[in-house]
Order: sequence, then C-alpha cells, then structure tokens
Amino acid sequence: MCLGHLYRRAVNETMANDITTKPTIETVLERFSRFEDRFETRFEQLQYQMNERFKQVDERFARIDERFDRVDVRLDNVDQRLDKMDERMEQLEKEIHSVASHTHATKAEVVTFRSDFKELRSQIKKVLPDSQPD
Repeated sequence: MCLGHLYRRAVNETMANDITTKPTIETVLERFSRFEDRFETRFEQLQYQMNERFKQVDERFARIDERFDRVDVRLDNVDQRLDKMDERMEQLEKEIHSVASHTHATKAEVVTFRSDFKELRSQIKKVLPDSQPD
C-alpha cells in the first residue's frame, strides 16, 4: 500500500469518527442541559414547597404561642384569686380564733355568774324570812 493511500484512509476514518462522535457528544450535552433544566425546576419547586410548609409550621407555632399567652394570663388571674382567697382564709381563721376566745371567756363568765347567782340566792334566803302563802 502506498503512503498516500494510507493517509487518505486515515483521514477518511478520522472524518467518519468525527461524523459519528460529534452528534453523540452534542446529544449527550443536550441531554445534560435538559437534565440540568429539569433538576433546577424540581429544585425550585421543592424549595417553594419547603418554604410554604415552613410558613404553615410558623403560623401554627404562632397560634400555639398565642394560646399559651392566653393560658398564662388565665393562670395569672387564677393565682391572684387564690392569693386573695388565702388572705381571706387567714382573716377568717383570725376571726374564728377571736370568736372562740370570746366564747371561752363568755362561758367562763357564765359559769362564774351562775356560781355567784347561786351564792347570792343562798344569802338572800338566809336574810329574808320565808314567805307565807296567804
């Protein structure tokens, strides 16, 4: 074979390879580009969905925080009412002790008065003559 023939054959094979390889590479690059576009679109959708979901979760937490705030206010009111009731109960206990003390003192005075009254009656009977029925 002659050198020129070999050269032409090598050039023809290279051109043939370029003809079959070049469209394949372009096809692959085109597919990569479409894949990249789809990937970016899906990523943006996912990002949007995640942001929306986070908004929903944040809204729920905000509503829960509001409820907790209302519960805290109610519990504060209950605490104030209980404190007032404690003060009233202490006052009532003081009054009950005072009444009990006065009752005990009065009972002692009644017992003393009764004893004094019996003694007085006995002394009156000694001094006054017996009355005679008419």
